[in-house]
Amino acid sequence: MTMSIKKVFVSFLVFMLVTVTVAYAVNKILVVPGAPLLFADAAQVEDVTLTMSAIAAGAGQCSNQYTKTGANLKSQNWEMRPHFQLTGTNVVGEVVEFYIATSDGSNVQGNITGSNGALATDKRKNLTFAGVVVVDQTTTNTTMAGAFPVRIEEGLFQVCFWNATTLPLRTDTSVHGIRMKPMDIEVQ
Repeated sequence: MTMSIKKVFVSFLVFMLVTVTVAYAVNKILVVPGAPLLFADAAQVEDVTLTMSAIAAGAGQCSNQYTKTGANLKSQNWEMRPHFQLTGTNVVGEVVEFYIATSDGSNVQGNITGSNGALATDKRKNLTFAGVVVVDQTTTNTTMAGAFPVRIEEGLFQVCFWNATTLPLRTDTSVHGIRMKPMDIEVQ
């Protein structure tokens, strides 16, 4: 009798291992990048206007508002990829800051304007910080770029930046921009 109990027990264990392995098979969770939006000067704008040309040191700007609902339904996970050029002898270690201002349709973070406009110094305190691009070389008029993940829960948002360097952004509407790429999640 004990031999048959052992066989039953071993059979049960084998059955459980096989069942658990099949029942809890691993699914791949992938990120599928969506079509990027370009927030840039009106001369090159594909999607949303954001004046970046000739923004002075110690100044900032916020884009027009983008609606990511309805026909523009987008993910809550994004990748922000800014690029810009400074004019003058760059100072290694200085930064340009990047922010998101969301809106529920009535109230905008920081109570900033919903259209392409200047960003006041203290308004940054109530925006969602996205990241910085650190000046990494001294050559003037050279493109610097960065990338960082951003989570945007609300249906309306604006992209903002603050030039915390001692130099102005280059006066050129074709060398600056911020690409915002929705990063959709897909389970396979």
